[in-house]
Amino acid sequence: MTDSPPSYPPAKHILRSLRYEVEHRPDFTSTASMEAGPHLRSASGHVEIGALATLADATAGGLAALAASPGWIATSDLTLHLAGPVSARRVIAHGRVLRRGKSKIVLAVDLESDQGSPLGIATMSFSVLPRRDGNPIMVSSSEATTHSFLPSDGHLDDAAAEGHIHEAIGLSMIADVVGGVETDMTEYVVNTLGAMQGGAVATLGAQSASSAVQASAGSNELFECMDLVITYLSLGKVGPIRASAVVTQVSSDWGTARVEIRDSGSENRLMAIVAATAVRVQSSPSTDGSL
Repeated sequence: MTDSPPSYPPAKHILRSLRYEVEHRPDFTSTASMEAGPHLRSASGHVEIGALATLADATAGGLAALAASPGWIATSDLTLHLAGPVSARRVIAHGRVLRRGKSKIVLAVDLESDQGSPLGIATMSFSVLPRRDGNPIMVSSSEATTHSFLPSDGHLDDAAAEGHIHEAIGLSMIADVVGGVETDMTEYVVNTLGAMQGGAVATLGAQSASSAVQASAGSNELFECMDLVITYLSLGKVGPIRASAVVTQVSSDWGTARVEIRDSGSENRLMAIVAATAVRVQSSPSTDGSL
């Protein structure tokens, strides 16, 4: 594998906020990690599911690109199930290719704490596309290769100095819209195709679903998504990117929602559909590597 072009990821990018590091092996398996600092945590103190989805998507995407070489890939769908709210300081992702076809690559990613506690599992499929100029060059190697996407401003160990991931993405609530959330397209969320990165889409969908369920439950307590099922339908490149939700079930402890994410600057094109489950959570300052 050769290094990605200097233009990707940009100096300020969601992968750098994760302090994302990965090792890909020639048997199409990989191990990656993220540092779950305060900027990646919700108001309850738990790790944002959007950050975990970004970790899973990046890990699987790197493997899929290797498996699809000399072609390129785009995320088709992502399913993420968490065992419960995540409080680990460092999250490890173990990826593997389940199916390597000419038109589709299917993968699984297991998430665990650096103490070895299971945190969740993700499955993803990627469409195989013709390579375009500007796509990173991914070449299979007979040896393991490692890559790091660290902050470019020198604050490698000072996660507390970073703004929250929602602020960095630019999320804002849309008044009078159930689960209404929007963001502009910026370099921070761009992928190698010049569109919104799959993990950023997941972050938008999770925020839409959890806010809608909490409002529908009429609760002042926090609700957070534990399950996401995302179908990616088109690339979001223009923006603003907007999400809205329909709550399908709700109780005092949990609820489900269906979220539509659209690119309002591209004829309101439907980008993704998200089915999410959100549960009521308690604040947990624990970051000892447990759930």
